[in-house]
This record gives sequence, structure tokens and C-alpha cells, in this order.
Amino acid sequence: MSHRNRRPGFSLLEMLLALAILGGALAVLSRIADTGMSAARESRDLAAARILCQTKLAEIMLDVTAGITPQAIASANFEMPFDSQSSSVFQYSVDVQPAPLDGLLAVRVVVESLDLNTAAPRNRYALTRWVIDPTLGLEEAEAEEEMMREQAAAAAGGGT
Repeated sequence: MSHRNRRPGFSLLEMLLALAILGGALAVLSRIADTGMSAARESRDLAAARILCQTKLAEIMLDVTAGITPQAIASANFEMPFDSQSSSVFQYSVDVQPAPLDGLLAVRVVVESLDLNTAAPRNRYALTRWVIDPTLGLEEAEAEEEMMREQAAAAAGGGT
């Protein structure tokens, strides 16, 4: 008789257990998706910071080859023409110090990506390059050496 009174289907306890398992699985999946989004954002910002750092250092190197001494910059914002949808602001700083070898400067460019909402740094990328100090006057020394050669050649040629 008890066989006939039982209906086929799930009990309330089985349904609650299934919903609890589903809820737990969805919570874990949402954390994984959030972690993936954060990693993708960090990767994108680091790649952009690397490109911006290399670009700024190349600009400084062009100035150095033109004889302009690099100047230290405490902090400045980049104008971002390419990724207008980015949730980051990029700042750079330039540090110019004497290098361990005489006559050289260590130029260090640091680029940081900052969160727009919190202004907290997300990523940091830095490059350091040693350059000959343009204030040494090597061009003048080379010109003076060339003039001395010309004078020696003229003296040698005029004495014969």
C-alpha cells in the first residue's frame, strides 16, 4: 500500500541540495572569470606600458644624439591616442643620474599604469640606458684634435 502512495520525482531535500551545488559552482566560476579579466587587464596595461616606455626612451635618445642633455621629469601623464576605452591612465618619470663610469649618464624611464577609479598603480615598467654625457664637450674635443692634425700636416708640408 505504501508503494502506491509514493509519487515519482524529487523530494524537497534533493532539490535544495541540487540548488546549493549549482550556487557553489556558479560562485567559483564567477571568481575564475573575474581573475581572468584582471589578468587580461594587467597584461594589456603592461604591454602598453612597455611600448610607451620604449617610445619615451627613444625620444630621449634622439635628443641626446642631437647634443641635448636629458632632463629629469618627476611625473607626467601620457596622452593616450590609441586606447580610448582603457580604464588606466599612464604616467612616466625620467631619472638622470651619473653612471658608475666617468662620462656616462644613466637615463631611467619608468612608466606606471594607474587605475582611473582609485589612482592606484596597476603595473610598472622601467628601462635604463647609459649614454655619453653631452655636456662633456666631446664634439669640441674632436674638432680641436682635427685642427691640431691639420696644423701638424700644414707644418710638415710647409717645412719641406
